[in-house]
Amino acid sequence: MGQVLVTFEIMPEGLEIDLGKMRADVEDKVRGTGKIEQVEIKPIAFGLQALMMNIVVEDEEGMMDRLEQTIGSVPGVQNARVFALTKI
Repeated sequence: MGQVLVTFEIMPEGLEIDLGKMRADVEDKVRGTGKIEQVEIKPIAFGLQALMMNIVVEDEEGMMDRLEQTIGSVPGVQNARVFALTKI
């Protein structure tokens, strides 16, 4: 099997969420499952920002769902969705 680069859009629960702490917590949860390539903060609207996180993982069945659940379980995360997917 190969690898894929997955870009997740990770939305915080609200404006009061510290994105720096949320980022660190997500990175801790994902470590071991995949390799984090890049993280950036993207403005959404009305002061709300989201984390855009690129993660390289093995291309195996159910991996995206597991990652979404793992990231979504982090305190302060409202939801995480696959924004883009690229085979490498």
